[in-house]
Amino acid sequence: MELQGRDDVPPCHSLHFLQMATEKLAKAYRFRDTSTDIAALLTSHVGFPRFLNAFLMSPQLREEYEGRHSQLERLRKDFAPLARAIEQLAPAVDRDVVPENSEYPWERGDDVIAPVDHRFSALELLRHPRGRMLLKFIRRAFDEFSNS
Repeated sequence: MELQGRDDVPPCHSLHFLQMATEKLAKAYRFRDTSTDIAALLTSHVGFPRFLNAFLMSPQLREEYEGRHSQLERLRKDFAPLARAIEQLAPAVDRDVVPENSEYPWERGDDVIAPVDHRFSALELLRHPRGRMLLKFIRRAFDEFSNS
């Protein structure tokens, strides 16, 4: 998250780190909190939106937002497309539908496009208030995992 918006770091690099961090975060919680098949989880690149939804609906957050459940529900709905866009940055996720990824070049017609030359417009929302709020919840999830 410290790389977001820095002029000396191409957006694809900070987005790649964000995608990897959120993938690992989701896996860490699943390893700890479920009886998920380890081999299946190790080879998967999906799960961040599902994790984020569960994290936002956790008893602790529901208690914090007591009397403001509609606000928490609004955040959950606002975060869902961003979480999915972050997950789709992995080259193995939806490659045929969304070839743009933060790691490897892809073809578009006769052109080969490198991530460093791509704008990733769907994730520009991370600079807006809801996007910054999502980043804060991601940091919180890391902190809470580390402290538990």
